[in-house]
Amino acid sequence: RNVRDLRGSDRREYRRSVQLIHQDPYASLNPTQTIFDMISFPLLHHKLVSGQKGARKRAAELLELVDLTPVEDILDKYPHQLSGGQRQRVSIARALTTNPSVIVADESVSMVDVSIRIGLLQMLMNLREELGVTIVFITHDLALAKYFAWDGRIGVMYLGRMVEVGKTQELIRDPQHPYTRVLLSAIPEPDPEKTRTKRHIQLRSEDIPRLTELPPGCSFHPRCPWFVEGVCDKSVPQLGIPASSSSSVEVACFPVQEGEKLQLYET
Repeated sequence: RNVRDLRGSDRREYRRSVQLIHQDPYASLNPTQTIFDMISFPLLHHKLVSGQKGARKRAAELLELVDLTPVEDILDKYPHQLSGGQRQRVSIARALTTNPSVIVADESVSMVDVSIRIGLLQMLMNLREELGVTIVFITHDLALAKYFAWDGRIGVMYLGRMVEVGKTQELIRDPQHPYTRVLLSAIPEPDPEKTRTKRHIQLRSEDIPRLTELPPGCSFHPRCPWFVEGVCDKSVPQLGIPASSSSSVEVACFPVQEGEKLQLYET
């Protein structure tokens, strides 16, 4: 369903049930408002509390939920008085104000200090379990995706199109789409011996097409080592489970779906 077509009560319900955690904690918070102002607005707008007193009580509960204490000190501060990690926790608390069923976390830990990323990830994972909320975690870091969604599902996108979707453990163990294999092969290997013997993927081209000038057919075909002329460059492959696969992973690739056994690696 195209959410841009929603109107009236349907639009209001969608905006309440789906919330966003922005990537940049330094740009996503209004510098002229206190933390209380930002958290209380959706509470009052959606009539989830009654009056300023009720809003302050609920705002304090949300700050405690994201481990921002002492709450009374935090509530009356401005964003510039908080660290990057604290600001992102405020963003998470704000996303929780409307009791959403889905939260989209867009690169939500990429701009905070490395030393506190795992803490934020663990907090999001705990909130996911405690509140029963679905979190769509968008990231370019496969290690973070693997950590966050180990018991869930992963979707791999290339130039705006989903190319592989499945249970995280199955997809990581046996990736099907050539782009997914390229991504996994690019993960650094800490063992020098394994690095030396690691197989490398030979792409047909290193150039990435522009989003405004996507090639016909599969968007990955200009770079894909499995490219089949007259097939991959003619129509867009749809997600499906390969006939020869024993897993539930869906992949959008004609050669894979047809069970082709093609060499992907160079030695």
